[in-house]
Amino acid sequence: MTLSSVMLCTAMVSCSRDGNLSAALDLAGDNRAELEKALSHYSGEPEKLQAAEWLVANMPGHSSVGGEAVRAFCDSVMHRAMTKPEADSLWKAISASFPKPENRTDLRSVSAGFLIDNIDAAFKTWKGSPWRDSVGFESFLRHVLPYRIADEPLRTGWRDSLAAKFSPLLKGVTDPRRAFEIVRREIFSQGKTKPLTYPHLMDAAAYRNYFSTVCKERCIHLAGACRAVGLPVAYDNCGRWANYSDNVHSWVSLVLPGGTYTVVDDDSVARKLNKIDASGYVLAQPMPEGYPYDGDFRKRVVKVWRSTFDINPTDGVPQFGASAWLCHPRSVDVSEEYGLTEAVTVDAGDGVEDVWLCTHSLTSGWVAQAHAKAGKGKAVFTNMGDSVMLLPMTLRGGKPEAIGHPFYISGGRKVEAVADTTHRVSATFTRKYPLEPGKLNGYARMPGTRIVAGRDSGFRNPVTLYTLTDVPVFHNTAYVTPKGRYRCLWVETDPPVRHYIDKLVAYGSDGKVIESEGKRGLDFGRRVEIARIDYYPRSDGNFVEPGDDYELAWWDGTEWRSLGKRHSEGYELRYDNIPQGALLLLHDLTKGKEERPFTLQNGRQVWW
Repeated sequence: MTLSSVMLCTAMVSCSRDGNLSAALDLAGDNRAELEKALSHYSGEPEKLQAAEWLVANMPGHSSVGGEAVRAFCDSVMHRAMTKPEADSLWKAISASFPKPENRTDLRSVSAGFLIDNIDAAFKTWKGSPWRDSVGFESFLRHVLPYRIADEPLRTGWRDSLAAKFSPLLKGVTDPRRAFEIVRREIFSQGKTKPLTYPHLMDAAAYRNYFSTVCKERCIHLAGACRAVGLPVAYDNCGRWANYSDNVHSWVSLVLPGGTYTVVDDDSVARKLNKIDASGYVLAQPMPEGYPYDGDFRKRVVKVWRSTFDINPTDGVPQFGASAWLCHPRSVDVSEEYGLTEAVTVDAGDGVEDVWLCTHSLTSGWVAQAHAKAGKGKAVFTNMGDSVMLLPMTLRGGKPEAIGHPFYISGGRKVEAVADTTHRVSATFTRKYPLEPGKLNGYARMPGTRIVAGRDSGFRNPVTLYTLTDVPVFHNTAYVTPKGRYRCLWVETDPPVRHYIDKLVAYGSDGKVIESEGKRGLDFGRRVEIARIDYYPRSDGNFVEPGDDYELAWWDGTEWRSLGKRHSEGYELRYDNIPQGALLLLHDLTKGKEERPFTLQNGRQVWW
């Protein structure tokens, strides 16, 4: 949605329902006759007429990329499952044969036939579903009737197509929470396909033959399937993760009179107050005592937002940087539905009208995640997530400015990260970004892995040189006793454990590298004496590595200040003279962009 569309929708919020409908029809241009044809079709059916009016009144701002090329590709994918190479080849051929796809607004492109088909199919499914009593008319309008989930292309008959596939799975099921889980499981059981070169979204029906790794595409498919069988669902998101990547994550929720329901892991029914979707792996087993990484990290959110088809009040919130969802007329705060109930008061000072709470992003600095109006020098924020480092900011002359110390909420208390420059500490760092439990689960399964050698080519007749007995860290060394002369070096594991070593480096008796890199094995081309082997498990690229240049910075209340640059000679960096209690950032100046703020607790990095 463009900025002008947002402004238009915001202006329409204050209008009456009839005013919204009239304004929408005025914007339809030459397509007005099609929309009025659909409205006239229901002149004798008050309930369906109200539904049609609701759809048209809320159309402004909705659009999608369409055209002959998009339609041809979606039709092909819908009717035949394809591999990624097949789909990529198809799109290359189609895009060369048809005009370039164009963005089409719904008001100026939706036909009467499409609207009538959508409304009739939605009502038929709603009236005939076993959970009809759990879905009132207002819920039906918002969560079953809408013909789109996001900005995907439109297809006449998509409800019938998806209902034909998913309705048989729900035979005898009367609980909508169970039905939601069944539909979700059926979709998520498909094998994932890597992203295609096709650069646009597909319609909900086309995704039935393509399970995407992109959350938005999965949501279009799942929400479409649910609405096709009369389940009231919403399209929810976290804006962006508060302590992880810059990505927006979205998921589909079931909306019933009792609240918002989701499914996590392998549960057999949708439940309230589940953990946020995809908020992190669970550590499969405790890490050994003294291990440098604890695996406690999980993705956190400040707020949860719901993307709606209808237009909502925005209360005149100014836009702060890239955080458009805070002032978007189709974004509603549903944090409380997910158990986010923390509240905090921020001192705003004189003359401040708007306050934003910001988290630090990978590429955009401090990014707004919540907004509140200030009154009498205070701004009160409600329904917040906890354990997230937040910086209160305002706009002065159109530029962001910090108006307080970074803080987090813990146990209902506001805990500030204040740098004490009168007391300095020293610390040693091995990472610039938190290590996820999913990676640690792989490390924890590595004991028992064998590094073996062969005297001849072909990786045959292995001799075990070293067996891992402990959970490894990033850089590990194995000394070969007694030394021997070998042609090949490789890694073996016993099923069901998978090979998790990413890199081997072999050294001779003189301490010089014989060969490195080979991920599963090395063939030296001749017999050589091996005295030492360095091995590295799979990495996310965020460990401190030899040869890279780094810089440590601390937040001084208004900006990041450097504590100096270091050229790494090994796998850790030591810094002295760090202000006690400071919020810190470790930059890798050589490669990579992932980094997270952290504080120090007993010398260990605590990630935010």
